[in-house]
Amino acid sequence: MDVRFPIFIDLTDNNCTIIGGGEYAAACADMLLGFGAKVTVISPVINARLAELEEQKRIRYIPRKFFRGDCANAYLCIAATDSEQINIAVSVECKSRGIPVNVKAPSAYGTFRLPAAVICEDVTVAAYSEEINQHALENLRANLKEELPNMWQNAKDAASN
Repeated sequence: MDVRFPIFIDLTDNNCTIIGGGEYAAACADMLLGFGAKVTVISPVINARLAELEEQKRIRYIPRKFFRGDCANAYLCIAATDSEQINIAVSVECKSRGIPVNVKAPSAYGTFRLPAAVICEDVTVAAYSEEINQHALENLRANLKEELPNMWQNAKDAASN
């Protein structure tokens, strides 16, 4: 069992770089934006969701392949391509610079994993499991999103009594 230590970092106005333009990259961009990050996506092509974010000027899109040095100014980086070779190259660069890196595949090359996260007021709840499939984790996130406001209000009410 691979147990990981949860850590919460401030991404507000920090540069986060995503290498890749598919579904995983789009999901990561949405998550990072939700936490206030400045997101740069580098990929020869991007999917419709990333194109929408770029059109809304919510992300910076650089339409080209990955080059060594692309992660140099990143607070954290995500290697989200379909090429394990490119993802490993991103990982090697980030690790040599001390930049946290999430790697789509092979995930063992990453230094952190992205959780399913829910925010309610000033409370963030995050869940992650190596053992559970993404669909089940997304169902858990949806349930937390629905129930967390009530749970948080009950906790505040109990604390004030």
